[in-house]
Amino acid sequence: MAIYSMRMQVIGRSAGRSATAAAAYRSGEQVKDERTGQVHDYTGKSDIYDSEILLPVGAPERLGDRTVLWNEVEQVEKRKDAQLSREVMLALPAELNHWQKQRLAREYVQAEFVSAGMIADIGYHDFDSHNPHAHIMLTMRSVGREGFGKKRREWNKRAAIAAHRQAWAKHANRALERAGYAERIDHRSLEAQGVEREPQIHIGAKVMEMEARGVATQVGAESRRISKVNREIARHQKRRKDIRTEIEIERAFEPTATASPESVSSELSTSPVSKPAVEQSRSVAMHYEPEPFASGTDKQKSGGVFAAVVKHVGVERIERAKAQLADSRKPKPQAEQPPKAQPIEPEEPAPPAKQQPEQSTRKERQKQRQKKRVKEKDQGMSL
Repeated sequence: MAIYSMRMQVIGRSAGRSATAAAAYRSGEQVKDERTGQVHDYTGKSDIYDSEILLPVGAPERLGDRTVLWNEVEQVEKRKDAQLSREVMLALPAELNHWQKQRLAREYVQAEFVSAGMIADIGYHDFDSHNPHAHIMLTMRSVGREGFGKKRREWNKRAAIAAHRQAWAKHANRALERAGYAERIDHRSLEAQGVEREPQIHIGAKVMEMEARGVATQVGAESRRISKVNREIARHQKRRKDIRTEIEIERAFEPTATASPESVSSELSTSPVSKPAVEQSRSVAMHYEPEPFASGTDKQKSGGVFAAVVKHVGVERIERAKAQLADSRKPKPQAEQPPKAQPIEPEEPAPPAKQQPEQSTRKERQKQRQKKRVKEKDQGMSL
């Protein structure tokens, strides 16, 4: 994936550095520092793809030799805290092949730096990895046929640096377009772009080497934390995009509230965009960034509500929305209502039986006993 990464720094003696050592490291060559007598040998570096020196018009040919060039820089600078070189580090698009990467870097350096009078020493690194990049060492003095002249302070101004950053994005995007890729980079900050993402930090070669050996570093831990946060942000962004897409579909079908399912289906199937763009719309939907949808869509201007939606939404979602709309048009069978329960009238309670007093009941029993004794006595007399 193409990313924007451009960093600039000054190589100076105040930090204990030398131009000869930096040039040897970035080119993977051996360079002897004539001022100190030290030999810087980096011929064993394995990540060097290529290196080259670009000279401006009027520069002597001898400065095309790396050892001669940077030894003259070291000799012309007398101060112990002298600034020796400016370095530009560029992340090259991984989508490009090796020749295209090298051509891109060369065209950018020639247009931005060499044409202004600087000598550029370019080292191409890690072309076979996911992190192809270039190191460009630039001289800081004007140069003529006799050698180096005065320092050009304007080359270090903020306005010039900002212009170089913007120009790199233009060159990289032009190279991507020329190679047939849709990816683009942007020199602006994430905040200026309106991108909701935490900026990643730079991981240097030493940190990457330590992490590869299994040695945990604070820089590596911070980079992993940022990556985790950005993955979570991307997940939420995708969810929000899906919700906005569903809202767009619902809004698109609002003007058809009075249409029949047959007319809806006919317009979808005969839309001039839907059929030819079936395959294309699937890939477009993956990069869809919804825009505000006008409430009163004019079919004459937009080509129809359906054509406007199909441009940005996957065909599967359109078909699903169409089926849902057709289902909503079907008359729903009314559920059978249970018969109303007839109110049950309460039965009148039977009148309570009259209770005779206990005394009258006792008298009756006595009379019956007396009648029985009289009867038995009459029967005995008859015998």
